[in-house]
Parts: sequence; C-alpha cells; structure tokens
Amino acid sequence: MILNYYDTVKSAPAIFKQICCKELLFANYTCPLETNKQDKWSHCNYILYILTGKEVIHTPDRSLILTKGKAVFVKKGAYIMEKFFDEILCLVVFFIPDNYLCSFVRENSGLVQKNQSMPDFDDVVISLEVNEILTGYYESILPYFDSETKPPEDLLELKFRELLFNIIGNPANGELNTYLQTLISPQSDNLQRIIEANCHYNLRLEDYAKMCNRSLSSFKRDFSKIYGTAPANWLLNKRLQYAMQLLMSSDRTINDISFESGFENNAHFSRAFKKQYGLSPLKYRLQTQSA
Repeated sequence: MILNYYDTVKSAPAIFKQICCKELLFANYTCPLETNKQDKWSHCNYILYILTGKEVIHTPDRSLILTKGKAVFVKKGAYIMEKFFDEILCLVVFFIPDNYLCSFVRENSGLVQKNQSMPDFDDVVISLEVNEILTGYYESILPYFDSETKPPEDLLELKFRELLFNIIGNPANGELNTYLQTLISPQSDNLQRIIEANCHYNLRLEDYAKMCNRSLSSFKRDFSKIYGTAPANWLLNKRLQYAMQLLMSSDRTINDISFESGFENNAHFSRAFKKQYGLSPLKYRLQTQSA
C-alpha cells in the first residue's frame, strides 16, 4: 500500500521528531521502514536532506541516489523509495504547502532567476546544490528538535524562510527556479502535470484531488473536461500501457511490474491485463519474446 508521507510523519511525533509552525512542518528522524522498497506520496512539496545513510528515489524517468550531505526538492506527488540497511538512514525534511511556497515566491520575486531553460523532463524530484552555507544551516536546525521548550513561532518561521532564501536565491538551482515560475503563473493549472507525473502509482482519486487542491467532485469534472473520459478509466489504461511496455522491454518480474505500474496486487493486475489484452501478463511476455 502506498504511504502518505506527510500524514505518517505528522501523526507519529514519537518516531518523527517534529516542529510545527503555521502551515509548515519540519521533521528529523531515523527511517523506521523495515522493507527495502516503499511507494510514498505527499500532497505537500518538501525539501529532503540526508544526514547519514543512503536511499534511492525511483521515478518513471530515473533513479536518483541520495547519500550523506545530499538534498532534493520533491514536488507534491509520488515515487518509490528504496532503503539500504548497511548504514542508518537519518534525514531532515521540510514540508511546504503550495500556498505558502507561492506566497513566499511572489513576495520575493527578485530571488527567482528568470528565463531559465526548461529541463529535458519534468521529474517529481529536483536536485539541490548543498554548499557550506546550507550545510551549516542544516546543522543549526537540529538542536530545535531536542529542545524542551518550543522556540517562538516567529523564530521558527524566520529559520524556514532562511532556508528558502538560500535555496531559491542560488543560481545553481535553476531547475527549481523554473518550476517555481510555472507554479505562480496566472495561467498555471497543475491538474494535468500532477496526473501525468503520478498516474503509475496506486493512489486514490481523493489523493489526486488533494494534490490538485480540489474537491473530489471538482477534480472529476475538471479531469473530464481535459481528457474527455472519467479519471478511473484513464488511469487504468495508462497503467496497463506502462505495464505492457515493461513486459516487452524489461526483465522485471511480474510482481515488480505490477508494483511499479500502480496496481493494488498481482491478482488485480492480471485480471485487468487479461481483460484488456486477452492474455495473462506472463503469456503476453512469452508471446512477444517469441515473435
């Protein structure tokens, strides 16, 4: 089952040391996952910094290895997280709702570098440069998680804004700047981008609606206007098409393909695939390999 990252962190302060400030949530924790792979999603953007250990973020476009001292900006959405057990994985994460991020960017529009070229692909994960200033910043925030007295909210927000100033104001983070420009554009409607970036994950329609800042009914209505069909039908077809590509072009197991294509389980995947293509996934693979 796919893990709601924000809700998991928010609901377990005994595991995830955390600080709340207005709509913002900071967390510092040692990863408790006992499985090596886990689907994760969040309706909030977040900045992730690795204190110790290693993890790999898998998206449909690439696999990104994160080790000690690496940081990424993760757009609201989903990915597959792979954990390694040879070293303790300890992280700091900063959750940022869209409304706060957009407000900050508009108030500080001079920070955003204009006319950045678009990246080759629109991935959910953006790598961030970590310089000496940022390394010092992450170290400076750690004592707040262990303080018996909660610091004033104004101070916490100031610390958070310091992080955004340093990251957004760094010309090396051009891909993030480009994304922020699209986020605050008056013509921007993120429904299509979010759906197409996250269609291969086992998310509920309510989850997609939440990421698109819509009620379920308005999400379904707006989706049908764009795609001319109901979201459930469109998502099933996209997942089956992706699974078919993996069957033909990879040596992944049927179980892995089912997982990576967003199906609830193997039985659901096999039923849906056979109904669509007339063959079980295994028979389809054998037939295409022998053709």
